[in-house]
Amino acid sequence: MTSLQKARAAVFVYFLLCGSAVTIWATHIPLVQKTLALSHTQIGFIILLMGAGALASMQVVGAMVDRFGSGRVLVWISVALGLALGLPGLAINYLTLAIAIFILGLNIGGIDIAMNAQALELERAYGRPIFSSFHAMWSIGGVLGSLSAGAALSLKIAMPVTMGTWGLLTIATGLAFSKKLLNVTIDAGAESVAKSKGRPREFYYVLFIGLVSASAAIIEGIGIDWSALFTIEKFNSSVAVGGISIATFTAAMAIVRFIADKVVARYGRIFVIRNGALVASVGIALSILTPNLPLSWIGWAIAGIGISAVVPQCMAFASDIGSLQNQGRNLAKVVGLTYAGVLGGPAVIGFIGNAIGLQGALVSGILLALFIAIGSILMQKGKAKYGKTI
Repeated sequence: MTSLQKARAAVFVYFLLCGSAVTIWATHIPLVQKTLALSHTQIGFIILLMGAGALASMQVVGAMVDRFGSGRVLVWISVALGLALGLPGLAINYLTLAIAIFILGLNIGGIDIAMNAQALELERAYGRPIFSSFHAMWSIGGVLGSLSAGAALSLKIAMPVTMGTWGLLTIATGLAFSKKLLNVTIDAGAESVAKSKGRPREFYYVLFIGLVSASAAIIEGIGIDWSALFTIEKFNSSVAVGGISIATFTAAMAIVRFIADKVVARYGRIFVIRNGALVASVGIALSILTPNLPLSWIGWAIAGIGISAVVPQCMAFASDIGSLQNQGRNLAKVVGLTYAGVLGGPAVIGFIGNAIGLQGALVSGILLALFIAIGSILMQKGKAKYGKTI
């Protein structure tokens, strides 16, 4: 293997670690809700705290990446993430759970910035679309985490044991692959030039792309954070059966992300964003409206297929806007808004669900998918002003 291939394989592993960290926790949400006697609103607030933690860390980690390089920071954050994973299982009440989840969110947000920066550096080094394949590994990590947590729940293994063990595995794996990452030198002079040439219209255009990406991230969050609870409530199923909804959704995302780069190379990023959103809207409608559990699982799979490549392609689309010196900061804006969606959006779903019922709240996923499809038209028109259409 060449050094680039080794680096790509290593970054695959870090995306897998991040994806598994999210779902190893998410699959335990119904258990935590029951054990601590929490309402939908309280669970929604806990998820919102994770988003707040992620957003709080992104500015700091972004500066660290600029100063020390994405590879080095990625290793540091993977160790911190492993330590943080053990905390939710130790929570004894609502307050301690909130603190634990905020800390976990800090580290999930931090590793997301560092690993996406490293992945985009690799895509530029390869000279062809490979970005979605990294997010495929995030989805595989999601499947691995949800299935592992589901198996542990079925075997009645205590949550502290499951989460703590996963944390130790995360630390060991992150350190084992640390030497394979790319080390990119930061050009301080280029950064200074980039700051002096920022354009307000480009700034707002990038923010709009971030809103589109955040909408897709909310749909991902619906599948990851709320599909299990929805399945348990509507079909009166067990916690372990509810976890199958998460696994189905994330597995479908993973499979499609492995082939999405070929579709992007042939049809373009906008094609993938627009049509993926439309497919996702159909999947969500089926999953929440059907009275049949297997059909609901099929709906979650269709939703996962559709939404799978939307977020990574929005990120890559933003990184290709404007001058080369501005691309990193453009990506950071989109990633920040995306995480506000993926971790904060489902919290809002919880608040709405507490008021009108979870099924009614999940209809918002259909509306967001339609917004993405319409927004992609504006993205394509705006791209002509700041760079070639991809």
